[in-house]
Amino acid sequence: MEKKGFLYVDTHSHLYDEVFDNDILDVINRAVDSGVGKIILPAVDSSTIDRMLALGEQYPHVFEMMIGLHPTSITSENVERELEVVREHLDRGAWIGIGEIGLDFYWDTTYKKEQEEAFERQLSWAVEREMPVSIHSREAMDRTLEILSSYKVKGVMHCFSGTFSQACKVIDMGLKIGVGGTVTYKTNLMREIIRTVGYEHIVYETDAPYLPPVPYRGKRNESSYIPHIVAYLSEYLGVSIAELASAAQKNVESVFGIVL
Repeated sequence: MEKKGFLYVDTHSHLYDEVFDNDILDVINRAVDSGVGKIILPAVDSSTIDRMLALGEQYPHVFEMMIGLHPTSITSENVERELEVVREHLDRGAWIGIGEIGLDFYWDTTYKKEQEEAFERQLSWAVEREMPVSIHSREAMDRTLEILSSYKVKGVMHCFSGTFSQACKVIDMGLKIGVGGTVTYKTNLMREIIRTVGYEHIVYETDAPYLPPVPYRGKRNESSYIPHIVAYLSEYLGVSIAELASAAQKNVESVFGIVL
């Protein structure tokens, strides 16, 4: 694909993961060469913050960072301590948003109450500080939307995997839908949801190193694969790559304030 300036923001990528330790500069260069001008790094929990900060500070022209507590990192024993770490970093750091936060009832519902309390606490901080959020929801979309209905926030429903009606609710709340490599999978319904609700409501993300698009499925994901996702949707929807890139960039600007 011909590069025509920086066209994309990877709105959700964990390039500070250890799997990138041996070739992170190559990964960054491939992303930039592919047209990815900015990459947003979300936190997971206190164990990831130092690695994320080190990467973001080393390449500030490429990375923006979010701080937050991921629902699968929450237990009854650690939730207050982990939330205090998030709050302390919010008080003293320059973050582009709060994330990734939300609910995950896929693996275990033992700490459902704690997840919901942590989600609401972090949403309230987002409202108070007028910051966007990156929301993780797995096997919990109805409850996620129920909680969100009480908070007026900007943000992205990361790696959206809900139904058409749930997508409409997300959009009605003023949130954007995060679309990644899974949209290229044969049985994924997201592409039809996009066709129906409109590509004007989406942003692109990788969730690297997870969930790579076809033809890289089964391998490590990275930010340079964003153009593959866009090219796939362009062919599927019959919309030009330039139009898809422009629409997503407008959403990135409105949510995160990133201008390329």
